[in-house]
Amino acid sequence: MTTQLGYEIDSQGNVGNETRRIEDLQLRFILLMAMINTTIEDSEDCKRMSEQAVRTCHKESGIPMSELVSLIKRMTKEVKEITDYLEKNSEEIRGFFR
Repeated sequence: MTTQLGYEIDSQGNVGNETRRIEDLQLRFILLMAMINTTIEDSEDCKRMSEQAVRTCHKESGIPMSELVSLIKRMTKEVKEITDYLEKNSEEIRGFFR
């Protein structure tokens, strides 16, 4: 993946240091959410950490909460579709790797 670089501009129009673009922040957020959901077994801890991750990402990146929630929903749907496809075609896939 190619890293795109840009410049942060604050609300007063001041150009700051070089920073990562939103696309990279969204990817990092999705990876964080995936790691939380795959490594934390206790459902209450998982929920608490996920909520904290959403709040922190919103605060640090400025990405609206609604966009983060939408991103989680889209990624969850895509993961489910991929999992369903793999389960449905598992025998064919196993044959491919033999």
